Amino acid sequence: MKDRISPCIYYVCAGADCQKGKKDVTLAKCKNCDKYRPRKQSKRPETFKEKKRKDKDRHDNWRDR
Repeated sequence: MKDRISPCIYYVCAGADCQKGKKDVTLAKCKNCDKYRPRKQSKRPETFKEKKRKDKDRHDNWRDR
């Protein structure tokens, strides 16, 4: 099972009720819930390979003009 790092989209705060109806939720309980849906993560950094390909495409398009 994958480690769940981010809280669920339904998690409000520690000790409060979850938006899915669970009572007295902590972050540990939230991550082990069967209704867990992670919050959106930030964008992944662009890989060196992708940067190189994008740069090459940009230069190839310049020659076609």
